[in-house]
Amino acid sequence: MSLKEIKETLIDLYLGIKIRKTNDIDNITDDYMKEEQNNLNKLSIMDIINYISNSIEILSELKSQEKYEQKVLEDEKREKYYNFEDERDANGLKLYEGMLVKAESDIRNHIRVRLIYIKFVKF
Repeated sequence: MSLKEIKETLIDLYLGIKIRKTNDIDNITDDYMKEEQNNLNKLSIMDIINYISNSIEILSELKSQEKYEQKVLEDEKREKYYNFEDERDANGLKLYEGMLVKAESDIRNHIRVRLIYIKFVKF
């Protein structure tokens, strides 16, 4: 494998794991991807490897934080719902709390994506 082929493979890998906003993912075109590949081709192989490393680190952090939050929520739910005498009250609370958790999660993800975007723009 030549150095050029290795660089192209690393660029493809980076573009495959790059963190993007949801609306950016919906609007990706072939021209946009080619432009991004051309911009990455101007960088050194080590810079591309650092981009890949940072993306993997961020993805791992997001995944571990998501698992932790899910476990905490499950533990809290177990404690709260054991105290209800009427199951209908517990189910109504579960539904409302689920909506709040979803909204809170969406806000956190939005903040994370924004922070990641800022980090990469400065990088």
